[in-house]
Amino acid sequence: MYPHSKQKKTPVTLLALSIALALQAGAAAAQDAGAAATELDTVTVTGYRASVEKALDIKRGEAGMVDAVVAEDIGKFPDSNLAESLQRIPGVVITRDGGEGRQITVRGLGPDFTRVRINGMEALSTVGSSDGQGGTNRSRGFDFNVFASDLFSQLIARKTASADVEEGSLGATVDLRTARPFDYDGFTLVTNVQTAYNDASQAAMPRFAGLIANSWADGKVGALLSVAYSERETVEEGTGTVRWANARANTPTNTANPKGVGFAGCAEGTAPFPGVCSDQVYTPRFPRYTLMEHDQKRLGVTGSLQFKPSDRTTFSLDMLYSKIDAQRDEKYIEANGLSKTGADGKAQIVVRDGVIENGALVYAKMDNVDIRAENRHDEWSTDFYQVSLDGEHRLTDSFTLSGRVGTSRSKHDNPVQATIMMDKLDVQGYSYDYRGNANKPVFNYGVNPTDPNGWTLSTIRLRQNYVTNEFHNGELDFSWVIGPSFTLSGGVQGKNYSFDSMERRRVGNETAVPNFSTGNKIVPADMTELASLGGLAGSPGTWVVPNFGAIANSSVSSTAKGSTHWSTTRPACAASRSRTAAVG
Repeated sequence: MYPHSKQKKTPVTLLALSIALALQAGAAAAQDAGAAATELDTVTVTGYRASVEKALDIKRGEAGMVDAVVAEDIGKFPDSNLAESLQRIPGVVITRDGGEGRQITVRGLGPDFTRVRINGMEALSTVGSSDGQGGTNRSRGFDFNVFASDLFSQLIARKTASADVEEGSLGATVDLRTARPFDYDGFTLVTNVQTAYNDASQAAMPRFAGLIANSWADGKVGALLSVAYSERETVEEGTGTVRWANARANTPTNTANPKGVGFAGCAEGTAPFPGVCSDQVYTPRFPRYTLMEHDQKRLGVTGSLQFKPSDRTTFSLDMLYSKIDAQRDEKYIEANGLSKTGADGKAQIVVRDGVIENGALVYAKMDNVDIRAENRHDEWSTDFYQVSLDGEHRLTDSFTLSGRVGTSRSKHDNPVQATIMMDKLDVQGYSYDYRGNANKPVFNYGVNPTDPNGWTLSTIRLRQNYVTNEFHNGELDFSWVIGPSFTLSGGVQGKNYSFDSMERRRVGNETAVPNFSTGNKIVPADMTELASLGGLAGSPGTWVVPNFGAIANSSVSSTAKGSTHWSTTRPACAASRSRTAAVG
């Protein structure tokens, strides 16, 4: 048995021990008082966590469902524009065009259901695109690729309705805020220079962003300027079908089919696979290879002036300008005969062999197929500007007045949209095969697709598109903090919106093309060029297309231009103006 003892510590004992320790610490401090004080360098640590805390503060301060991305987050990701920054938010999905984000979908609701406010003022920007991506934007969907993400310090997506946010969106209300001088302490200079190399286009893609800000008069006056510039050259390679259609729908009856079965009629010939005659069998409309070359330059500038005459009053003048210039070339080789609905073309096609899987004709070998090579050239630009002035004054510690007024304008110009097509009719031995890989089908066009001889000029399509959107906004609000958990807010708002859209087309039949200097419509070999797929294995990897520059400078172009009359069309409600006033 081991000896042991028990001690009971009374409150008096604990108090005495605490006093003794305190006296000992005081004595040690007195001994060091005579020593010279040592000053340490100040170490400031900044990081990603601060931006997360700011985003959380924004969410805590809102009654509804809100997600935010602040400046530090934007800078941490290699986002080229706002759409790609917004996709970091849960529930936000983006659509891409030319290799970068363009529009957003929130919780399954498309771009038309989302409103965008810049510095508190509603705005709309639109751009152009290929037909496969929707063409020129004439909707209320916001095109975010007009702006570089470097221009903004805060992105907020409001996913639920709120009484203090005006109506107009089922998906979300997205608030974008540019930087202001009072966001920084004194003089601030930030630059960012980077570049990337695209091995498909074999081109460098430089990108620059810079910000300078300062404040004077003891922080009562501030100014800020930021600039963002980028260049991009991208190449998109792939295949397409331009949708799948019923094999017999919208086609005339096949009247000359001695050996096989036609898409349109099954009365003549012997069908090697009778299922092709079914209304439930679908075929590709335009099975084709695609080559898109997209070049763009984007410039964005923001400026801000702030004035704070007292601790209770702040005025801010914000200015934003952005311009995007783009040029796109689209080159295709396709079996356009599979989508024809007239007496010529699809009615003469003879199906020699095929495979049907899940109601789709995934493989077919045919005769009398019309094939087409086309080259489309687009040049477009969008200019956007916004000027807004807002102010805030705290009358008392609990009552605040605020207001803002501003205007914005987006102008999209597409003065050049030209397409030249050349055809070869009744090609024998054409086939397509989607069985191995539906994303990389194999095409056999029955002829050498790189041979520039024997192509007939079939279509010259000339179009122009112009879209302008304008907003003029004004509002006056108040906020009254009645208690720790109760605030009364209200205000009045006015909005004037105008939208103008115009499309111009060449009058008459676009297939009524003039002759070349040779006296016929056969495209000379020196007016063609080759289009090649560098990253897509398949047949053919290279094909011939019309040389846009050579034909544009030829007598054919001069004749077409001389006989061209423009038809100007304004779609329904294209030239419209609306005024809204709200009190809340």
